[in-house]
Amino acid sequence: MTPCFMIAVTGGSGSGKTTLARALYARLGAETCQLVTEDHYYFGRAHYGPAALAMSHGELERTFNFDDPVNKDMANLRRDIEALRCGESVEQPVYEFAKHDRVPGVTKRVEARPVVIIEGIHVLSDPSFAKLFDLTVFVDAPADLRLIRRIRRDEAERGRSAESVIQQYLRFVRAAQARFIDPARYICDIVVSCEVASPDVDAPPDADSIDRLVAPVWTQLQKLGVATSG
Repeated sequence: MTPCFMIAVTGGSGSGKTTLARALYARLGAETCQLVTEDHYYFGRAHYGPAALAMSHGELERTFNFDDPVNKDMANLRRDIEALRCGESVEQPVYEFAKHDRVPGVTKRVEARPVVIIEGIHVLSDPSFAKLFDLTVFVDAPADLRLIRRIRRDEAERGRSAESVIQQYLRFVRAAQARFIDPARYICDIVVSCEVASPDVDAPPDADSIDRLVAPVWTQLQKLGVATSG
């Protein structure tokens, strides 16, 4: 198998890392690039025992710190990164945030591509993961913007109230950012800033903002011969 060029994109929740990863994927194209989201590696409810199966969303979020990597199957993620790096396909678990659970018995086949992007808040929380990647990127954003983006996302995509998001942020997210996520910025090859937040909740990031976010990473990919100048 032909080795793949591996890119890690990390940063705090709401930092803009997903926006960057998707923009890179779109520019490189589906024939060249594969995008893997770390969030699918959260453990299912059964991992926590019978009591968790009956918990409401609110109870789960108050009980378990989902911003701590202990709640993801990082060993499985590592195996899949290693396989993709070698050009092998993997069977990725499928996690549904609306149910706070994995889809039982369902996996998604992920084929290797010449470039593979792994995106997530914990992908570099264990510094030993860094050796699995050819390029590591940390996406930074002010804490207020990260919280605003998280509220908007969780209300729109996960059916949560703003108050529940704020409570979870104060209980778990803020401390987890400092403990598990921020240290990665000091080992990453590139640190980029994503400080755009539209006053209109329904407005997507504008093209110029995405261009500025992608530019430093694209320049490095060009230097490494991974991206073309065209």
